Amino acid sequence: MKITYLLGVFALLGAVTACQSDRETDQSPAPVASSIYKESGNGETTASAPDLAGARAAAATTTQQQEVLTYINQARSKPCQCGTKVYPAVPALALNAQLNAASDKHAVDMATYNYFSHTGRDGSQPWDRMTREGYKWRAAGENIAAGYTTTRAVVDGWLKSPGHCQNIMSANFKEVGVGYGYSTSSSYKHYWVTDFGTKL
Repeated sequence: MKITYLLGVFALLGAVTACQSDRETDQSPAPVASSIYKESGNGETTASAPDLAGARAAAATTTQQQEVLTYINQARSKPCQCGTKVYPAVPALALNAQLNAASDKHAVDMATYNYFSHTGRDGSQPWDRMTREGYKWRAAGENIAAGYTTTRAVVDGWLKSPGHCQNIMSANFKEVGVGYGYSTSSSYKHYWVTDFGTKL
């Protein structure tokens, strides 16, 4: 009886931690900023649009966006431990063009102007940038990361960070946008953004 119980515990532990990949663990740690979340948006923003004139950074490709979406939805398809809390499986997210635009512009801006923050150079927050793209939200969140060279590595990095993992596993979100910026002249070269949202 005791052996059966222990096997059941180990099986559950294996299922819970399966939201994180075993691949690409040899990559050196890269920075992830604290995740950020807000509810009950009114769809208004006072932030001005950033000046991206002359930006030379590369933006996300459709392939990168689809890969990040796939890895996020794989994690959401089963229970996942984020820090000390276990989150149940939740429905898959859908890519949203407005959230893609908000994510991509912020990633490219960070790569172009060599900074790493949820706060844009114009003082904007993630929900300001979502609203700017026409996304009327009732729940909004953002994960950012820098230095990761592949889509698998960046999603794994987020899943290993409790706050970012919570955004990925949140049942409050229905849609996501994926952004990527690359610049050889920036500190981390690779910059990633996922903007999570649910419409009003």
